[in-house]
Amino acid sequence: MTLDLITNILGWTSVAFYISLTVFNSMKFTRFAAFGSAANDILWSFLMGWWPKIILNVSVASINVYRYVKDFTRAPKWLIQLLAAGMILGVGYICWTSVAGFIANPSWSEGLQYADLGVILLAMYMTNIKNYRVFMLLSGFVGMAAYYGNIQMMITKALVIGIMSFKLLHKPRGTAELTDNVKPAV
Repeated sequence: MTLDLITNILGWTSVAFYISLTVFNSMKFTRFAAFGSAANDILWSFLMGWWPKIILNVSVASINVYRYVKDFTRAPKWLIQLLAAGMILGVGYICWTSVAGFIANPSWSEGLQYADLGVILLAMYMTNIKNYRVFMLLSGFVGMAAYYGNIQMMITKALVIGIMSFKLLHKPRGTAELTDNVKPAV
């Protein structure tokens, strides 16, 4: 297998994972899909040289681990805080080296990748599925410009725009789906 073939396979796998992030109606299942997506995309982004996307996926994995432990387990508060501190240190180091490289050699594309990073991080921190979808819709537009030219990312962002628009405009039979606030475990 050549490196180009591996990169191409990871790109299409990324498209599939990204779709899975948009179809679930529960934050618990959305978080599970985000674990697989982040693992795939960390490797793909590294091979493509997309540092903002590496930061995004390391951050997404970290936030999802933190939110999952906080919202769906009975882990002690000190363990949750220790987990958060470790994640902040790791993501902070990756951010520092990436941003230093961007400042040394800035581009519009990479700047928009950082903007997309910010929007998706806000979406992943949401505990309400409707707010999550609004931020992901915004990410679709920002990311479309950020990754212009990469067919897999453009397809991914177009699908996100379409699916999120549908999910936000479609009125489900029950309203519980749109008010799926996570209740933290006691």
